[in-house]
Amino acid sequence: MNAPVTGQVAAGTSDGPAPARKPTLMLHYDEDHIGLEKRLLFEAASPASALDIAAGEAAGRSARLFVDGAPLCSLLKADDDNPYWVVAAPTARTRADPVSATFEEKP
Repeated sequence: MNAPVTGQVAAGTSDGPAPARKPTLMLHYDEDHIGLEKRLLFEAASPASALDIAAGEAAGRSARLFVDGAPLCSLLKADDDNPYWVVAAPTARTRADPVSATFEEKP
């Protein structure tokens, strides 16, 4: 292995702590009178980032928020004209909910 160029650090060596892993978040929208079922997967430093993602949905559309496959809460955008959110305990799990952090599709 060649020595690193001045100012560079060789791969696998560092003096500082490893960067924190960002959790995988998922917003799961059921099919309803407002839209079709969909699942949005993304990584973020905090579950609060889900509010920015969910802001694009129509008012009255609810979603369940999962962090690394575990249910965290339910979100509801209250009104298009007012930036209010209803955050509640996660709803009862259904067979369609993920059970692993890999979010593999089930037949």
